[in-house]
Amino acid sequence: MRAAVYHGPGDVRIDDVQDPRIQDPRDVIVKTRTASMCGSDLYLFNGEVEHMVTPGRTTLGHEICAEVIEVGAGVGRFAMGDRVTFPYSVSCGTCFCCRTGQTAHCETSGKAIFGFGVAFGDLGGSQAEYVRVPLADGHLEQVPAEIGDEAALFLSCNLPAAVTAVDAAEIEPTDVVAVIGCGPTGLLALQLAGLRSGREILAFDRVAGRLDRAKELGAQPINVDSDEVDSAVAAATSGRGVDKVIEFAGRGDAFNLAVAITRPGAVISGGGVYLEQTHPVSLFDMYFKNLQIRLNGFANAKMGQWKAMQLMALGVIDPTSLLTHEVDLAGLPQAAAAFADREPGFLKMLIRP
Repeated sequence: MRAAVYHGPGDVRIDDVQDPRIQDPRDVIVKTRTASMCGSDLYLFNGEVEHMVTPGRTTLGHEICAEVIEVGAGVGRFAMGDRVTFPYSVSCGTCFCCRTGQTAHCETSGKAIFGFGVAFGDLGGSQAEYVRVPLADGHLEQVPAEIGDEAALFLSCNLPAAVTAVDAAEIEPTDVVAVIGCGPTGLLALQLAGLRSGREILAFDRVAGRLDRAKELGAQPINVDSDEVDSAVAAATSGRGVDKVIEFAGRGDAFNLAVAITRPGAVISGGGVYLEQTHPVSLFDMYFKNLQIRLNGFANAKMGQWKAMQLMALGVIDPTSLLTHEVDLAGLPQAAAAFADREPGFLKMLIRP
């Protein structure tokens, strides 16, 4: 089969690789109908996590809508022809962590993640023609008929992550809410936050196109590189600072910004992926402001999938509005480079293998 394979920083190629096969009775094999590239995939694409990957071997991607084409003897919930999706991390549904809602920390799978290299289970990725899905009964999900293939791929990561972060923020109708990082998941979080707060959402980013989209969604765009951040926040909050921050940039400077713009007693709900292990933060600032920090970047996507499905099925949110580009596997390397470079107009790609 063909799959997107990591060969080095910025070097993803479409290679012929071995077809996946049933390795355990609990496995299923699926044929990819649609896939995409997540912002977290850029850590791999850009070469920031070289210790996690094997050049020439690691296949990429964890967002998918697929069709079941082979079923292991130990699988009871799925049959040939079922249209399915999976959360980015593999979970059994029965271990201690799964039962406590920490499905990304599944003890059975060992925190395995599709398409995230040797450090997370060495599983194949969704940017491929076929994928082996282990522990299928525990975490694979049927896609409702009213949700199309294009929307279903958002159920693997983007929308459940947004749901989790917004829920954790506990937004009240009178809260001033800030969203930091207006990529696809941040924009979904912005829309969900807008359903809970009666105030204008503050949207922070440095990419003009993303800020334009945030403005179209009713938010006040603030460019962190060129706008007067302090003045904008003060004007929107009577000088106190924001009540709730949802952080999806996943970088240390974005977290520092979140701390800086909050009022005393505020909540910071972090949905971004933080890789800095020695980034300095001010414990004093967080202590003195009585901040509540709730980090969910390593999201338990399985726990947010059901609500995400309901939001789409009922028409509350349409994530497909964020799709700006469509490619096949052959066009993926060029599109991935455009995504990484934040080319104007590029927000989210749809991949049809």
